[in-house]
Amino acid sequence: MARRVLLLLAVPVLVLATVYLANSAGLRRHPTAMAAHETRTGNAMFVTADGPRLMCNGSAYRVSGANYWQAMNLGMAGGASSDRPRVLQDLETLASYGVNMVRIMAASEGSQYGEAPDRMHPVLMVSPGVYNEDVFEGLDWVLAQLPRYNMTATVSLANYWTWSGGIPQYVSWATDTEIPYPAQWDPLNQIFEGGDYETFLAYANRFYADESIYKTVQAWYRSHVRAVVERVNSVTGIQYKDNPTIMAWELMNEPQIIDAVEGERLLFRWIDESAKLIRSIDPQHLVTSGAESKNGARWFDVMHRSPHISLASCHFWPLNWGYYNATDPTTASVAYSIDKMREFVHLNSKWALELGIPTVLFEYGMMRDNWGEFAGTRAYSPDAPVTHRNMFYSAVADCANELSASGGHGAVAGSAFWAYAGLARPPKIPTTNITWTGDPPHEPPGWNSVYDKDVETLDIIKRATRQ
Repeated sequence: MARRVLLLLAVPVLVLATVYLANSAGLRRHPTAMAAHETRTGNAMFVTADGPRLMCNGSAYRVSGANYWQAMNLGMAGGASSDRPRVLQDLETLASYGVNMVRIMAASEGSQYGEAPDRMHPVLMVSPGVYNEDVFEGLDWVLAQLPRYNMTATVSLANYWTWSGGIPQYVSWATDTEIPYPAQWDPLNQIFEGGDYETFLAYANRFYADESIYKTVQAWYRSHVRAVVERVNSVTGIQYKDNPTIMAWELMNEPQIIDAVEGERLLFRWIDESAKLIRSIDPQHLVTSGAESKNGARWFDVMHRSPHISLASCHFWPLNWGYYNATDPTTASVAYSIDKMREFVHLNSKWALELGIPTVLFEYGMMRDNWGEFAGTRAYSPDAPVTHRNMFYSAVADCANELSASGGHGAVAGSAFWAYAGLARPPKIPTTNITWTGDPPHEPPGWNSVYDKDVETLDIIKRATRQ
């Protein structure tokens, strides 16, 4: 679940030719640790990991996923964000195209400084340990609907980015300071505006790197983990930890690396402690870190070597990472993006194999054509073509199938596109109201959204599920 801002193009986090190849050896998991990733439940209905494969009911389980982060709010019984008829139609459409997993949020945090226009609201956790039960019941309702469509859910327990409040809000609570937001979309002026990205990273990373607040923010986070994992669904009466509809728990959406002397130790400590907590109260579900896995083999290992992590995670964003020029009408830029994607997914598959666990490309996306009649902000229109996007989606599908443990020679257990807007459409007149498309409220509505009318794109997903 991304925090897509064009400012990120300047961040030197991906130097594939050098960084990815560094420290690629010596990462094989000790056999006793590898055994910790094997199936730990006799209930065949749960999705489990068996080496580099996902399994369910005795058969390989291939993830054909969609990011549907907004589900919790749309599933509320009432209020401005509520739209249960839309959720049902969206799920029915996704299922008809072979989607069997949705990735959703089970976390959003409120600010003590008032409601921000670039954040989800209403929020689930108003303040530490204080919940809006109406939002929680929206999550209950969504999870109760998924079996009707033969779907599972990957449930994210936190977010690095501010569009849901995220871990910066934990830091804000603990220090009583305002978040130094990075660049965000100004919906009225139709432009990205905001602060310094590096300043924001330093602030957010205090969540797992600042010893003066570590115990406080982790107590809040762990309390939230328990509140979700041990919750009894108000619709079904089933505890979340006993619900096979949930495929995996995700520690956080896109935890970022810590550029410090002890950065690796500090980040691993948080991942290992958090995953261990979940496994101690719920040994039945998969646990994944939520990592983008964009910083090479060494950081992939940091984010996935914990014996309590049973599923690796990776994301790929060609525009944000500087591989794609959305204004180039030729195929040169999208072809380059595809080459980089293939390199990236191959490396992530290799690293996951070395750890003896499967991986899922939990996010990938591309904006609509951004040239000619649809130059500038017109690219956010649902009427803009998706020529390059469809080329890119097709290549992702082919690569994921090629590197599957079942039909190929890798550890890629599937993928999930970002993100499904379904029936929603961007506003025709600029507004600060959340439109609940596939794009979070800090981004232009329509940027990476896939609509129900994008039949050619959805057909690519459907064809991939049949391969």
